[in-house]
Amino acid sequence: MTSPKITAPADCGSSPMKRSLRDLNIAFARADVAGIMDFFTDDICWRIIGETELCGTEALRAALESMGGVAVSELVIHVIITDGRQGVINGEITTESGNVMAFCDVCRFAPASDQKIEAMKSYTIEITKES
Repeated sequence: MTSPKITAPADCGSSPMKRSLRDLNIAFARADVAGIMDFFTDDICWRIIGETELCGTEALRAALESMGGVAVSELVIHVIITDGRQGVINGEITTESGNVMAFCDVCRFAPASDQKIEAMKSYTIEITKES
């Protein structure tokens, strides 16, 4: 698997929370399970809308390891917005097979947590790229 092409707005590094959301999504694109786990608190609750809810690091790690077969060729981050303990990231992931998924992750950071996420809701939809 080759390293995915990453495109992100220049201001993604302008705050610690924006950097965390950017780097988390890069870790997802690279299928870096250990790297992904570093961004979450032990009691993380990740709700993937319309699919499942994963609570705790054991459930999260198992789900991430089962996703390992999806090779990503490109990650495009359109925008990252943060305010207080909340953060939102919106973008698209293209797999090596050519499927494109638009995503939006809505996150809540834990207080005094060194930028760790305690709750996340993910919205994804497969899209068709316009030619």
